Amino acid sequence: MKSTTRLRIWMVWRYLREGRRFLNPNIILAVTGIALGVAALMISMAVVSGYETTLRDTLVDMEGHLMIVRRGGFARPSQERQVLKKIKSYLPAYKASTPFLMVEGLIVHNKKLSGILLEGVDPKTSAKVIAIQKRIIRGRFDLADEQANGKRIPAAIIGKGIARKFALKIGEIFNLVVPISTGYGTASFTPKVQKFVVRGVLGLGRSDFDDRYIVTDLRSAQNFSDMPGRISGWRIRLAHARDAIPAATALEDQLGPNYWVRSWRDPNRNLFEAVQYEKVVIFIIVLLMEIAAAFNVASTLYLTVVRRYSQMSILRAMGVSKKFVRQLFTTQGLVIGAAGSAFGVLLGWIGCRIFLKLETVYGLFPGKVYKLDHVVLQIRKTDMAVILLVTLVICYVATLAPARRGAKLNPVEGLRYE
Repeated sequence: MKSTTRLRIWMVWRYLREGRRFLNPNIILAVTGIALGVAALMISMAVVSGYETTLRDTLVDMEGHLMIVRRGGFARPSQERQVLKKIKSYLPAYKASTPFLMVEGLIVHNKKLSGILLEGVDPKTSAKVIAIQKRIIRGRFDLADEQANGKRIPAAIIGKGIARKFALKIGEIFNLVVPISTGYGTASFTPKVQKFVVRGVLGLGRSDFDDRYIVTDLRSAQNFSDMPGRISGWRIRLAHARDAIPAATALEDQLGPNYWVRSWRDPNRNLFEAVQYEKVVIFIIVLLMEIAAAFNVASTLYLTVVRRYSQMSILRAMGVSKKFVRQLFTTQGLVIGAAGSAFGVLLGWIGCRIFLKLETVYGLFPGKVYKLDHVVLQIRKTDMAVILLVTLVICYVATLAPARRGAKLNPVEGLRYE
């Protein structure tokens, strides 16, 4: 058995060579075709998987795993602590929570204005749930008030889109305006203006966040909006991001109609589903390149059958079985597939590095279109396993016809002219 295997491996090596050449041109073309297909699949899957992961990380960093809001208005933390105890008992994967207050308003600076979303966070507990600190690209995470001309000016961390549009720098002061209700009806509002000082700039990765998002201290947001002690709700951190999707539905049923529960995935559910469908479609389309390369493998093996006809005839006349001949050609095809896969992985890795460089220089992902201003490529082990497995299966299938043709040859016919 061992001698037969050794003989097959030796003959495969001889057939891969052409005279004194290390590899013959046909083998090189077959390997290159497989390599290009593997590299294309690797790069495309890395882009799609990276887009999905980047979008998820952006949402989790800024919103946490769960967001719980009381319907019908703002609440006091003292009233919500009992609810928070229930939430902990309902969520086995619970890790941490932090209160927040969300206020809509306008930023006015340098004769420009724009709508913004001001979020007040608790500096003591926010780091356990959201990751604002690691998203800061300039300045620092410090929401302590600043003294200027005997007045206390609240600190704020702004999105980089706001900083770019209004030419705001660290330490510069800007104005925010919010409508304050003075009674009932649409006319019962009065504007309130508050100065804030820029303490840091956020790079959130999403243009819609970067263009509107401002973070300040929870108390500063409460005082500015005339809602002392009030909060919009709680952000919750769980053991893992995947726990949030089933937990949101279960928790909303437990808390009843007075509370609204949203997971990090809910605002972009359609987008995540679209990414999954597109990933399958892209895989199938790029896979056609590998199938085309498999025809090159099959034609190479057919040429081997024709060119080695007399040698095959001698082996058959010596008593070599048809099974051995079939295994000889299938092994040769699998060797070509394995070599092409290995070369393709190297090309794919180089292609990913080039893609990241081009993205950094030219910005291949417009934020207005894809919601993300950059994508971190991710090569998942499952994607690589599927790519390599499918490649070897295609190469194996491509060898079946030439292997059968080689096994069926007539020894007498092949030796007639020898």
